[in-house]
Amino acid sequence: MLERDPKTLARLQAVVTALIEHRVSTSLVDVERALARWRNGSHSALAAHGAVLRHAARCERTVERVTAAAGDRPEGILRDAVDAGLMAPEEFVLLVGKQPEEIASIDALRDEDDASAPDKKRTLEALLSRGPVLVHVDARRAEVNVPPRFRADASLVLRFGFNLSPAITDLVVDDDAIAGTLTFGGQPFRCILPWTAVYAAMVEGEQRGTVWPEDVPEDVLTGGAEASPMPAGVSAPAPIAAAPAEDSGKVVKRAASHLKLVE
Repeated sequence: MLERDPKTLARLQAVVTALIEHRVSTSLVDVERALARWRNGSHSALAAHGAVLRHAARCERTVERVTAAAGDRPEGILRDAVDAGLMAPEEFVLLVGKQPEEIASIDALRDEDDASAPDKKRTLEALLSRGPVLVHVDARRAEVNVPPRFRADASLVLRFGFNLSPAITDLVVDDDAIAGTLTFGGQPFRCILPWTAVYAAMVEGEQRGTVWPEDVPEDVLTGGAEASPMPAGVSAPAPIAAAPAEDSGKVVKRAASHLKLVE
C-alpha cells in the first residue's frame, strides 16, 4: 500500500507529470514525421492536420487515465512508470512494498487502437440512451459486415437506435462491435461494425458528435474517399429527420462540419 505522506505524494505527482510528458514526447514524433511529409509534398495539409488531431486525442486520453488513477490506483501509475523506464524497480519496491509485476498497470501509455474498444463502447451506450445514433464507419475494412453496395465506402453512416421502426430487435453493443439487423429499402441486413472501423458517432439531430481522430481514414481527412451511392429516396437532411418506417438503417451523408472533436 502506497503511503500518503507529503514526500510520497510529491513523488507521485512528479511521476504523473513524467508519464504525461513521456506520452506527449513520443506522440510528437508522429506529428513531426507528418509535418515533414507535408513540407516535402508527399503529404497533404489535411493529412498533416489529421496527425495533429490524433496527437491531441492520444495525449488527452493519457491525461484522463493518469489523473483518474492518481486517486484510487496510484500503485498502477508507478508500475507504468517502471515499464516506461521512468522509475527504477528498486524505488517502486521501496514505495509500494511489492514487486512491479505484482501490481496491475493502468495502461497509461497504451496505444489508442488498444483503448478504442472500451472508449467507443461506453460512448455509444451513452449516445444511444439519448436517441438514435449515426455511426460513421470505414466499410472497406474486412471485418465490417454491411450490404455489398456499401463495402467500398470509407465514410458510411448508419443509423442505430432502441426505438426505431421497424425495431432493431438484435441490437448489440459489446466489447467488439456495434451490431444489429438494419432495414435498407425494406430489406433486412445484419450489420456488424467493429470498433476498429468506427471513427465517429453523433445523436441524430444534434450538431456535435464524438470523433476518434486517430481512426479516421486518411482519404476521408483529405477528401479523397469514394462514397457509396445513396439508396433510392434517401437524401442528406439538415437537420436530420427521422427515418421512414420502412428504412430503420438508412444511410446518411452529412457535411464534415457537423462532426467536431469533442474535448
